[in-house]
Amino acid sequence: MCKRLSKMTKTKKIYKTTTLAALAALLIMIACGGQSELSRQMDIAESLMETKADSALSILEGIPAASISGKETAARYALLKSMALDKNYIDTTTFDVLQPAIDYYPQNGTPNEKLRTYYYQGRIYQNQGDLNAAMLSFIKASELKSQATDSLLLAHTFVAQGSLYYRQYKIPEFIQNNIEAAKLYGAIGRKDYEVRSYSNALDGFTIKSDKSKADSILAICLSLKTEEPYSSSLFTSLVSYTIEFSPANDIKNFLDKHQDQLQEREDSTNFALGYSKIGEFDKALKLLSHVSPTNMIEDSIK
Repeated sequence: MCKRLSKMTKTKKIYKTTTLAALAALLIMIACGGQSELSRQMDIAESLMETKADSALSILEGIPAASISGKETAARYALLKSMALDKNYIDTTTFDVLQPAIDYYPQNGTPNEKLRTYYYQGRIYQNQGDLNAAMLSFIKASELKSQATDSLLLAHTFVAQGSLYYRQYKIPEFIQNNIEAAKLYGAIGRKDYEVRSYSNALDGFTIKSDKSKADSILAICLSLKTEEPYSSSLFTSLVSYTIEFSPANDIKNFLDKHQDQLQEREDSTNFALGYSKIGEFDKALKLLSHVSPTNMIEDSIK
């Protein structure tokens, strides 16, 4: 009898142990399945980021917060959502979303993950108006240029950093950053961005009154032009170039010819500058009457 009870007790213990092990295995399978589905959703969102950023954001916002666990997973989700917000032109001024990525990736991430974290950190600082902190973030990002493979974002970083150099009147650095960005854009087939960055470099050489180098950059821009005669950015740069380097008659002919191509406030300001330079002050004042003063440094220079 005692032997039978002992055997029954032993059997119950084995059954209980087996049941607990099976339950633990089931829980692990459920957790892994959930994590696998979460990873799949984030993979899809990342694949849509450049072409359908609105869909990427929708997928990420549909992921329950309770399903995001672990520092690495939280960091990836934070970075992807920050990317999606930025690409949907939703400017954020707090680090609520990006913070898990900032806490994890600088020490543990790949070069691309570090690059993206520093870039979007810089963008948030820009939105806050903290330009010094933004510059530091962009410098950290650009220092990864020999390691990171995300050429598109690296080029965006050079442009963003260049815009801060421009606001600091560091024109040589502004030029260099945009040329580096243009080369990266060209290497990955983004002609639209490539022309824009070369146009920025053209603006820099125009400001420096360096006609020889401005001519070289303009030749590159014109060789890259799309179906339209000039992209918006190139047209604006060409206006400045013409006003700076052309004789009065050529300036007048250019401005009169392209009056109907005024595309933005910057063009109106440039045209006003051009007419003022050749002594047609009535036309300059008429153009300036449509320009609202702002506190932008670029406008204050003109």
